[in-house]
Amino acid sequence: MNSLKKIRIQGFKSIVDQEFEPGQVNVLIGANGSGKTALLEAIGMLSAAISGTVDNEALQRRGVHLTTPQLYKSSFKDVENHQIGLSMQWQDENALWHYAVELENENSQGAWAYQAEHLKLNNELILQPQHKDTDGTFPVKPQYTYEGALSESKNVSVQGISALLKTLKSYAIYTPITPMLRDLITDPRSFSEPFLGLSGNRLANAMQDLIDVENETYGYLDLDEVLDLLDWIDSIKVESQNADLPKILRFTELFMRKDNNMFTAHDASEGSLYVFFLLTLAMHPDAPLIFAVENFDQALHPRLARALAKFFCMAIFGNPRQPIAFLTTHNPLVLDGLNLRDERVRLFAIDRDSKGYTTRVII
Repeated sequence: MNSLKKIRIQGFKSIVDQEFEPGQVNVLIGANGSGKTALLEAIGMLSAAISGTVDNEALQRRGVHLTTPQLYKSSFKDVENHQIGLSMQWQDENALWHYAVELENENSQGAWAYQAEHLKLNNELILQPQHKDTDGTFPVKPQYTYEGALSESKNVSVQGISALLKTLKSYAIYTPITPMLRDLITDPRSFSEPFLGLSGNRLANAMQDLIDVENETYGYLDLDEVLDLLDWIDSIKVESQNADLPKILRFTELFMRKDNNMFTAHDASEGSLYVFFLLTLAMHPDAPLIFAVENFDQALHPRLARALAKFFCMAIFGNPRQPIAFLTTHNPLVLDGLNLRDERVRLFAIDRDSKGYTTRVII
């Protein structure tokens, strides 16, 4: 089984130095401004770094909120910080991989420079590129690929690092927004055509791959049980328009007359769209292998959020691709839907100490 074993973040926003061990479903709960989003965005910067370039496009594609480079770096009165340090450990069937990088941006513009970087296999250093150029400056993009560098070594298989790269490169932070779930507006961050937009565009297109009305399944969940989460829906289907337009969701209302009981995503309750968005993200074969969702309970009644948390875990654990999810929430009832005795589920209480540093407590 492949798994993300450990992440360490240094000098990123309110996170001065924190290390944590994720599970498969990771729930972050805490007050506004405690550092939940900072943690998700630090993983986004780590994803960009191991992909080869840390610039605005790479960060925005992963759902990181853009700001000036100086505001990404911790700037507490008692901490002098000039760079951001990020590292992670990844376990596959045969090996433990460790990747670490230090990033700096002194000019407050352009891409971040790699000041240091290394890759270890079973605690043995196997790759440590020398990033400083002949003029003493640091490049913003490494002139190599990890697979290429490792393929030159007779003693190292590239299989493990390829799995790590595939997982981390796909990382994205999703922030569903109702007008985009309805496909009324388009997300400007859509650089390409992902299966599902970071704010919910193309939801119907993605759902079509999972809905099987004949067998009454939604992915590998029972469709009727999913619809029971939303007690007003009798049936659901996806209809095609012409090739240039997104597909349309159509709901049949349970309690209304048959001559007036059809709704599209434009008219359906926003809570129902959030439910299908989250379950689709958990099960779709084209979804990122590691992803985050901001405000998991947004637009949901507390009881629905609790029930959805249970179904979301079922969807994640039933996925043979073994995705890893990070979720933020403000709603304690979400926690009632989690089985905290399951080692795959981790709950992190995020807070800030008397100095303003982000801290976390594993529950």
